Amino acid sequence: MTIVDDIIALATAEIGSPYVYGDEGPDTFDCSGLVQYVYGLKGYKLPRTAAQQQKYVKPVTNPLPGDLVYWGDPAYHTAIYIGGGKIISAPKPGAKVHMTDLYGSPTFGRVPGLGTAIAGPIGYVQTGLTDVGEWLGGARELALEGIAVILGVGLIGFGIYRAVTSGKTS
Repeated sequence: MTIVDDIIALATAEIGSPYVYGDEGPDTFDCSGLVQYVYGLKGYKLPRTAAQQQKYVKPVTNPLPGDLVYWGDPAYHTAIYIGGGKIISAPKPGAKVHMTDLYGSPTFGRVPGLGTAIAGPIGYVQTGLTDVGEWLGGARELALEGIAVILGVGLIGFGIYRAVTSGKTS
């Protein structure tokens, strides 16, 4: 598992925890308290409020799982993007931490040091796949599945090649 997988698992484990304004966990949270708590468990020290967190992160336009989501500027609400158009959020008083669809017109930010080594290449791939999907009309999912199959078969072939050639001696 990656650090991002761990962060998403930790956030998922808090689903059902009550929202309490100003709380930072471990049993109750407000939106920025949830973000601060989950990332803190993995060693990322984030500021306390949504607005402070928004200033701290690096703005991105193509969110990756593990990126933060902000509404307003300065932000009045934040959540954790988990991929597939989904977020984990501590929404409001009287509600509980939950997973929901991304909504509205938020902005996104990447926590410094989190996923920076692969963020650029993944962003280029995402952009390229989106362009391919648009070019194909309504067949984006089919194109993505085809690419995944081709990459998977290539990796399996490479693994077989390595297994066969690693037993040979010169």
